[in-house]
Amino acid sequence: MLRPPPSSDGIVQAARRPLKIFASDPLAGRTFGNRVRIDVVNEPLQEGPVGSRLEVIDYDGAQKCFYRPVNLDHPAVLLQGGLDPTEADPRFHQQMVYAVAMKTLENFDRALGRVIRLGSSSRRQSSAYPRLRLFPHAFYGANAFYQPALNAVLFGYFRADAADVGPNLPGQTVFTCLSHDVIAHEMTHAIVDRLRPMFLEPSNVDVLAFHEGFSDIVALFQHFSFQDILREQIQRTRLDIRSPTPLVQLARQFGYATGSGKALRSALDEPGTSLSDSTIEPHQRGSILVAAVFDGFFKTYQRRIADLVRIATGGTGTLPQGDLHPDLVNRIATEASRTAQRVLDMCIRAFDYLPPVDVTFGDFLRAMITADFELIPQDESDCRGAMIEAFRLRGIYPAGVGSLAEESLLWENVESRLPPLNSDATSLVGRAFIQAMHAFDATWQPATFEPDASPTEFQYAEAGEDYEVDVNRELAMELHAYAAANAQALGLSTKFKIQVRGFHPVFRVAPNGRLQIELVAQFAQIDRHRSALLGGIPFRGGCTLVASSNGRCRYLVSKPMLDASDPRHRSMAEARLARQEDYLQMCDLANAMTPYYTAADAELRMRELMNFANLHRG
Repeated sequence: MLRPPPSSDGIVQAARRPLKIFASDPLAGRTFGNRVRIDVVNEPLQEGPVGSRLEVIDYDGAQKCFYRPVNLDHPAVLLQGGLDPTEADPRFHQQMVYAVAMKTLENFDRALGRVIRLGSSSRRQSSAYPRLRLFPHAFYGANAFYQPALNAVLFGYFRADAADVGPNLPGQTVFTCLSHDVIAHEMTHAIVDRLRPMFLEPSNVDVLAFHEGFSDIVALFQHFSFQDILREQIQRTRLDIRSPTPLVQLARQFGYATGSGKALRSALDEPGTSLSDSTIEPHQRGSILVAAVFDGFFKTYQRRIADLVRIATGGTGTLPQGDLHPDLVNRIATEASRTAQRVLDMCIRAFDYLPPVDVTFGDFLRAMITADFELIPQDESDCRGAMIEAFRLRGIYPAGVGSLAEESLLWENVESRLPPLNSDATSLVGRAFIQAMHAFDATWQPATFEPDASPTEFQYAEAGEDYEVDVNRELAMELHAYAAANAQALGLSTKFKIQVRGFHPVFRVAPNGRLQIELVAQFAQIDRHRSALLGGIPFRGGCTLVASSNGRCRYLVSKPMLDASDPRHRSMAEARLARQEDYLQMCDLANAMTPYYTAADAELRMRELMNFANLHRG
């Protein structure tokens, strides 16, 4: 965002606000690097804290009381850069939840080239919530989860398992809101649900696993922004950051406190582990995605520090015994941090190239490669090549490609197949660009052209749908007309209504200084007639359309419907339906309650998976 304007006395406020957090969690105590200071945008805050996009509400559901809210704008708090990390003061808990959530949100803003809004006013929520709400002490229990119906993230607290607590004190209270990894993970769930709300429908074995794996990826790579702990781990592991250290482990205190004897999850797994059709539990399957992305990162990191190692070792590649030179550690840490940020940006940018429904790990790989290629055509460190190879070694293969060459993995270019957006839509797009640009300025207040996020006001919206629509009404109507006129080329059906699922302009600056401007629109359709046969999950189709700033369509990411006119599209749809049916059967086999379902339960049995509270309870 832009720098805040001067106050009445002419003093210019700082653009960033420093706040203290636990880099890992309280389990690491006062060890070097665990208590760090991060900075977030310096926005005016009410007590809570309550900002423009996040609202911390500290109601203790078990004790049925409110805790005193922190005032981060208090002069004494500002003077010390936020409250000191402590388990004892709920006000620090509030500060940490806000700080980590804002840092996670800003990573998405940076990578996606727009300001992500998390407020909600659709029928999906019981009332309008202008901000995402964070409850640090929502309930007593070993869990934390995002609740779409409340537009809130709820953090629990619990007593450590007395039998095997590891480094914890037996019976001590463990607060999930004091774990950077738990906060970042749950915050990512909320953002992903905002970007792709239908990714919570388990239409294939990868969908929920992608939600879990991607949330771990964000939490993991944010570790590399903590320079103190990064330098310490590089010194300890002698450059091998793939060693099992807090740098690559997630939620250590939570894992030990629940009696598992280890961190909750890790970027590392058993050598040779690959994707299998029999692995259907979302966390287990998602961990393979995390391992693949981390392997690609580690290979790129090794390439980027190869010259530094040659200089430091006189060309032998063998490091001398003893502590490494601090200058070498600093340079290696800088390269590790930059590489981690590059990979994190690459993963987040992929969202603009993902389909609106029925995502797979293969789709994610293709989206990553396409998004990165568009911004950085000359990949000097071969990060894309490393990622492709890492996915191959994990058995993750995209469907519908001729090879794993980079050019084969790019989404199909459709400039010659699809007409540009019409003049009316282009005019409205220009107005949307103005709004999107001003969104980076916290001082700007729009006078007109407010987004209308209520799908009930669109005459072509699907009856009974309760997902949000991130698009202006006038523009939605123009986009709908374009999709209806080009339904065949888009892989859509003329039988079902077309929903405009979203539209947004994107502004990104490439490393060479080139400004990249794109338009991303999403369309979806639903076949409810098969819902009962698919455990309550409807069969959906749709597409993501990526256009240039002049309205010319460049990339099409399609999930066709069964009655699409193109034989190739019908074949793709039939394969998706078969995959959805297979996943239903696998879930039934894995569920001990399947034989006891009533007829009504059987029709809605897959709906129980669409719940983060149940997912995170295991």
